[in-house]
Amino acid sequence: MHPILFHLPILDKPVYSYGTLLGLSCVLGAHLAVYLSERSGIEARKAWWFALSVIVLGVVGGRIHELWVQGKLFTSALFQLEHSGRTAYGGFIFGTLGGIAAARLLKVPFWRFADAVAPTLALGLGLTRIGCFLYGCDYGIRSDAWGVRFPPGSPAAQDHLEAGLVQLLPDGSAPPSLPVFPAQLLASAVGLALFAFLLWFWFRRPRREGSVFLLFGCLYGLARAGLEQLRSDVGRGELLGLSTSTTIGLFTAAACLLLLCVPALARWRAEAREILPPPARDSATKATA
Repeated sequence: MHPILFHLPILDKPVYSYGTLLGLSCVLGAHLAVYLSERSGIEARKAWWFALSVIVLGVVGGRIHELWVQGKLFTSALFQLEHSGRTAYGGFIFGTLGGIAAARLLKVPFWRFADAVAPTLALGLGLTRIGCFLYGCDYGIRSDAWGVRFPPGSPAAQDHLEAGLVQLLPDGSAPPSLPVFPAQLLASAVGLALFAFLLWFWFRRPRREGSVFLLFGCLYGLARAGLEQLRSDVGRGELLGLSTSTTIGLFTAAACLLLLCVPALARWRAEAREILPPPARDSATKATA
């Protein structure tokens, strides 16, 4: 695998694959969220503030949740980018709270913003899981037919060595991991498929505001609960007898389904506005000038 993409010339600083893909997902996601927000009648300046609030709190929240699950919550580890170390649900929860706060401060409808962000969340999941594969974390169960071996020093190889599943080589060097199912790539495919579906659904009318966001929460919650059964990496935590992400995923799916389907709750969300034409380039240039 390739946890380090390359080293910067002169500085000789490593550029990590996970950090690169995380940054790429943030940049692409922010631009797409702002574009969709403008198409739904939200001012670009407010859309950018909302997107940045969600991204910053989402990244930090994902790290806080991961460190909390592992019992290693300390400030110096919050912004390490050499490996994943961020949970999707930690980012989802903190990002949602940041979005609610930003919507109130900016005095714009939260659900309309949330619908614009939902496809970008799925895109981010699709990209960052590739980074997880390149690093060797979040690996799957033992599989000889579909398995891949992660190199010495990767989380998969270290976990197998510490568990006694593999032994040191005769020369004393660390061995690669046992063949494991590439759960990261399946999770990436799920995220990209959700992205395509949610982007298509965003353009559907009539629908109520918040439907895209709630549909993402429901579908990803169910998908994540299923994907968790194919993973065997350690340190995922336990909640109510299941892995932390499985339990949160099932509760999230149930809550989103309730908000989607119960008529009394659906009335809280207004009808989605008609889709506006793409903003003209000259007007966008004047606004930033």
